[in-house]
Amino acid sequence: MASRSESRFGSDISCHPEPLLTASSLQGNSTAARRAVMVDGICLVNNKRRLELSPHVEVDNSKKITSRWVDFQSLPEDIVSRIRSQLTLKQAAQMSMVSSMFRSSWAFHPNLFFCASTFCRSSDQRKTVLGPKRFTDKVNFILSKHSGLGVSKLLVKFEQRKRHAPDIDGWVSFAIASKARVFILNFSPYTGSHKNSYSFPCHLFSDRNGSHIKVLRLDTVTLGPAPDISGFPNLKMLTLEHVLIVDNFQNFLPKCPALEWLKIRMCSQLHILHASEPLPRLKFLFVQDCEINKIELHAPNLTTFKYRGRFKVIIALHECLKLKTASIASPIEDNLEYVFTGLPAGLPHVDRLHVDVSVNTQIPGFTRPAIKFINLRLLIMKISFGFAKRFGKNAVLQLAYLLEAAPYLEGLHLDMLCIDICEEPPARDVIIHRHH
Repeated sequence: MASRSESRFGSDISCHPEPLLTASSLQGNSTAARRAVMVDGICLVNNKRRLELSPHVEVDNSKKITSRWVDFQSLPEDIVSRIRSQLTLKQAAQMSMVSSMFRSSWAFHPNLFFCASTFCRSSDQRKTVLGPKRFTDKVNFILSKHSGLGVSKLLVKFEQRKRHAPDIDGWVSFAIASKARVFILNFSPYTGSHKNSYSFPCHLFSDRNGSHIKVLRLDTVTLGPAPDISGFPNLKMLTLEHVLIVDNFQNFLPKCPALEWLKIRMCSQLHILHASEPLPRLKFLFVQDCEINKIELHAPNLTTFKYRGRFKVIIALHECLKLKTASIASPIEDNLEYVFTGLPAGLPHVDRLHVDVSVNTQIPGFTRPAIKFINLRLLIMKISFGFAKRFGKNAVLQLAYLLEAAPYLEGLHLDMLCIDICEEPPARDVIIHRHH
């Protein structure tokens, strides 16, 4: 079958008759080339198919496509701004070296992300060790050259400590002055001690200059008492991880009246989560791995609550009338009875409950709970049974007694893991018989 090729790339490309290939010219090349034998312009392929090579190529000049250069200066400003917003800070700096239009684009970049990869080439990240001083100097230099206009996000992720406080205070001041909406300080890794942690300067914020921040995330810092703090009137999302919370936290939360999403993780010094005033807009609450003894909030619009940690905690969310979904997990603590005797009073309005718990001892017959999950309709349980020598083969059937705590339950999903590590089986099954 004859094939005809057409050039569609531009007038500067000229086509010439292709030379006739001979079998001798293919010797010494690839295996595929040695198999091809040219006879009178005919290529025999595997002695089955024939491909006729046209010695001349005709060009259809009516179908030319000429390349055109994009003139960025002729583009509307909103298009240019959109292009800038899609570039990372490193890409913006690279563009400034090849395009006069983008020469100062990094000085107006809306998303400022500073981490080790920002200043190291991907091929040199494993070889280059970026120390705290060098990192700090680079961040200071870029912020000093930035216009401070149109900043949307400011993120700093690098190991920093108390000795870098003057420089970090400058970054916080830049976030305030540039009206950044997302501000993230991640100074991990956490070393287990907060004595050298940077203290977040709440005193720098006021009703006026803190009104632009909507997302605040702090990692490995100290959040000290700030009785005179004006707060964050428009803050919607707050995340605290490895943060040393020093007193007066109950007065900090009411300073965030627009707060909708709160996550607190591995804050070991937080023992009581309480707010001195209602949190009218809070919808999501997540508490994980904190040495906490009590969670008591008045959040009338709270809909989702997640807790992971020890079960020796008092949960008092009975005033959260819209709280419908809760997740309680303590996979290493043996306290299944608490879920059905201690939680109903604190979560009376929940209709969907997820439970992740470990059982390492004989399950006693549960006493009839004084308060029940009246509104609970769906229960999803993940239970890990350990130390099987304490159980009989039918001991798991005692879980049926737990249904007494949720009399109107409509759906039950059990995901059980039984670890058989007993050396000698029990003499008899240890089912506890009760009258219903």
